[in-house]
Amino acid sequence: MAHLVLDHVSVHYEGQTQPAVVQASISVKSGDFVVLVGRSGCGKTTLLNTAAGLVTPTGGAVTVDGRNITSPGADRAVVFQNDALFPWLSVKDNVGFALKLRGVPQQERDAAATRLLERVKLDGIGGKAIWELSGGMRQRVGLARALAAEPDFLLMDEPLGALDALTRERMQTLLLDIWAANSVGVLMVTHGIDEALLLATRIVVLAPGPGRIVRQMEAGFGRRYVGGEPVRSIKADPAFNRARAELEDSIFEGETA
Repeated sequence: MAHLVLDHVSVHYEGQTQPAVVQASISVKSGDFVVLVGRSGCGKTTLLNTAAGLVTPTGGAVTVDGRNITSPGADRAVVFQNDALFPWLSVKDNVGFALKLRGVPQQERDAAATRLLERVKLDGIGGKAIWELSGGMRQRVGLARALAAEPDFLLMDEPLGALDALTRERMQTLLLDIWAANSVGVLMVTHGIDEALLLATRIVVLAPGPGRIVRQMEAGFGRRYVGGEPVRSIKADPAFNRARAELEDSIFEGETA
């Protein structure tokens, strides 16, 4: 079981008067779905980028299975809000790009891309150009590309933030399906309270000024969906509404109008 740990991580960007994040500790194991929430400026993306190896902490450490992380690696695939696909490549070549870097032959890359596109419910579009796809389809291609590297962890920064409400709901259940099928560890940033509750096994609440963790709360609604319960039934449960109110209070506690 892979284990990603942010141990008392602090980040202070050069030229800033105060740290972006102080003394943040987060643990993500295989099969965990950890979601970071909080007001703007609380350091959610900073922590995600630190876990990805894109930002070097000024204090504390980031490790995977006890090994210090100082740069990006194939064990941690990142999915951004902007899909960051290559418009000059076809869909299947985008998905297989990481495999190309590893020297995998074209035929094997194409076969892997076909399997991954089926997994994200995009059968038969491997030959299309990126510009032919909708926003939701592009995000699914980005997710397939991330999975191509067979990572231990998916790190996602507001991956659904730019999508319309209906597409976003479909993508939420797709993320749960993929998470359940692959047993990866997920660390995700979102501003959506309902989204955090539906997806997460654990929610990490941060507050700004400087960014810091103020609460961690367990959640199990996503496991109910994976077990066969419809999302509509889950969200209608009074327990979901109570958890939403509790999470909102945690996020906005101490905020001044």
